[in-house]
Amino acid sequence: MAERNAPHVETFGCRLNIWESEVVRDHAGNAGLNNAIIFNTCAVTAEAERQARQAIRRARP
Repeated sequence: MAERNAPHVETFGCRLNIWESEVVRDHAGNAGLNNAIIFNTCAVTAEAERQARQAIRRARP
């Protein structure tokens, strides 16, 4: 579960990405990047790539 005042990580792709996202979130939080949105993607399938691109477009201000 994500902590308050921690970076938000959107994860797409394989199961390994879930673990990697937790590690990245912890490192980013320790570096003080608490307002960051991080996209961890895997582009093995066209669908995963499409979903990641769509999420990035939605996150733009």
